[in-house]
Amino acid sequence: MVRNARRWSGVASVAMATALATGLGGLLVAPSASAAAAVVAPLGARTYSVSSYYGPRCMPVASASTWHLGQDLGATSGTRINAIADGTVLRAGSVSGFGQWVVLRHTIGGKTVSSVYGHVIDGDKYVKPGQTVKAGQRIADVGSTGISTSPHLHLEVWNGTYGSGASHTDPLAYLKGKGVDLGRDATRVAARSTATSCTYYTNAAVDVRAGAGTGAVVARVARGAPVVGRPGDESGTWGRVTSGRAPGWVAAASIGPTKPAPVSTPPVTKPPAPQPAPKPSAPQPATRYVTAASLNLRASATTSSAVVARLAKGTKLAVASTSGGWLKVTANGRTGWVSAQYTSTSAPAAPAKPAPAKPAPPKAATSYVTASSLNLRASASTSSKVVARLGRGSVVTHAGTASKGWLKVTAGGRTGFVSTAYLSAQKPR
Repeated sequence: MVRNARRWSGVASVAMATALATGLGGLLVAPSASAAAAVVAPLGARTYSVSSYYGPRCMPVASASTWHLGQDLGATSGTRINAIADGTVLRAGSVSGFGQWVVLRHTIGGKTVSSVYGHVIDGDKYVKPGQTVKAGQRIADVGSTGISTSPHLHLEVWNGTYGSGASHTDPLAYLKGKGVDLGRDATRVAARSTATSCTYYTNAAVDVRAGAGTGAVVARVARGAPVVGRPGDESGTWGRVTSGRAPGWVAAASIGPTKPAPVSTPPVTKPPAPQPAPKPSAPQPATRYVTAASLNLRASATTSSAVVARLAKGTKLAVASTSGGWLKVTANGRTGWVSAQYTSTSAPAAPAKPAPAKPAPPKAATSYVTASSLNLRASASTSSKVVARLGRGSVVTHAGTASKGWLKVTAGGRTGFVSTAYLSAQKPR
């Protein structure tokens, strides 16, 4: 309360001085509420904790970046999220990595600024792209969608229009410079990490490369082996690590902070005891035909005996004797045993004419990644496995069409699905 009283006292003094200088006597005009609150906190006071900070960090979960582009604010799932300033909605809904998000563009202090709100619940529940919003307006709710370990708001601040060459900055420092101290109103403020190295484990056998790409192999690391990296030491989808004494680069998607569980081997089962040969039964018709697409002619009346030949559908069989469900036959100059259930006394009908050849697939089109980092996923879902991380300007090829905001592409020898929101026919500058 003292702090506010001093602030308004200062305002009143300035207003009085201005009035006297212009000859207006005792006329005092207080600043408007909108002018006093151009920038506000994204979460209500005492509803959040300050956790993972902007900047370099150890990988918190597999496939996560080691350079944190935003500030994490831990909160209960469903906590209201507010727009930090007046602005326009650029994006809202699902996205790779964040799961669900909202992106706003503002004009603050005469400069274009963008704010990103990640891991939210139903990003398009309260706002839609193109909609204008006011500072403090509810735009989303705290969630734990996408690559996340617990409910929190991931807040980013960009100088410029997001996705158009803007540069990221520290949200804590930026908001504090605008009079919003997130640490002051938090229930807890985590200590900043001072780690200089990070230990990760490979989730498969991994080649350690000489550079950030599929270049020369300097070492081969087994699944579950430890490698050591430094916070923020990455390039696109590649991370710099040291395996033993061998420094190099590995795909970021191939390492994580936890050691994978050992692969279990199925128990060895004993083969069934051999059964006595069945007694011969009454003879079958002298001539039969193969009804299966391919039928094994075996050395004896058992599925464990050697295959003498494979008989095509319609092959004529000369039956010599029977034993249980087996027939001793001669076909194509070879004698052996076949299963009676795949034969018939009548020849099968002639095969249908083959279907017309399918048209050749469309030629692959080329697009470019516009985001700073884009997840290549195993399927068209934000919950599916991340196959690789594609850097800005990465070339992807595709032959199909997009479905529900997802497109199947190939990049760097890997195939998966990406969000079409971060693809362009033109290579970004």
